[in-house]
Amino acid sequence: MLKERQIEDYRKDAFYILNKHFGATRAEILLSGEEDYPEEQVLAYWQDIRDRGGRKPLQHILGSWEFMGLPFLVSPDVLIPRPETEWLVEQALELYRDQPVRVLDLCTGSGCIGLAIKKRLPQAEVTLVDVSELALAVARANAKALEVEAAVEKWDILQGVPFFMEKQRFDLIVSNPPYIRTADLPALQPEVRQEPELALDGGADGLLYYRVLAEEWIRLLSPGGRLMLETGEDTGVRVQELVNRQLPGAVLYNDLAGLPRYVVGRKAE
Repeated sequence: MLKERQIEDYRKDAFYILNKHFGATRAEILLSGEEDYPEEQVLAYWQDIRDRGGRKPLQHILGSWEFMGLPFLVSPDVLIPRPETEWLVEQALELYRDQPVRVLDLCTGSGCIGLAIKKRLPQAEVTLVDVSELALAVARANAKALEVEAAVEKWDILQGVPFFMEKQRFDLIVSNPPYIRTADLPALQPEVRQEPELALDGGADGLLYYRVLAEEWIRLLSPGGRLMLETGEDTGVRVQELVNRQLPGAVLYNDLAGLPRYVVGRKAE
């Protein structure tokens, strides 16, 4: 069914759904027969197959997805964690492995960036910020499931730094903000269009959030602190220019596909 619906990785997706419901291989189920399983279990399996054929994201069907080797709860209320975002966490682990670090994760969504850092660096103090209470509920659930603690704040970062954070300083500000141009949203894959528009829409030029990050939030960096941003593959150079105005010498890094994807700036000591 999934192949006929032109699901690109239909074999992999079918395996994930099979394992979700039966914890067994297809061969094992064929040997025993569907009749050996409760009817409601079989019906739920076929419903998930139909949903995937209708382009419901696999991650929403499973209810969780792996990021940095850790299981993260996901829902239609948050952006699905993606492998390329792991670079931000890997860099943080390399830079702050043996020292305390205060981390601010803006537009946190599921909390995957900040919580993965906290899980790997228990000495880190992590604050998660998002405008969506529904997203923050997922982030809190992930913190509980991972058995880590993080401060959680509801705030629209486009409104600038809130009064209750004005005096705080962070060694690392990290963000994977919305960066899809508004006009490009209708052309996204059907699965991506089922993720929250709030986590995708980066304004007319895709730079709406980066301007505020570079002009407002950057002042919360402690001396020597770093700003790490994931960008769209075609906006990295412009984001680098924005950050460079405040943090001269900001560097643009490529992802594994060779596309400019990450901007890192460092505040002077």
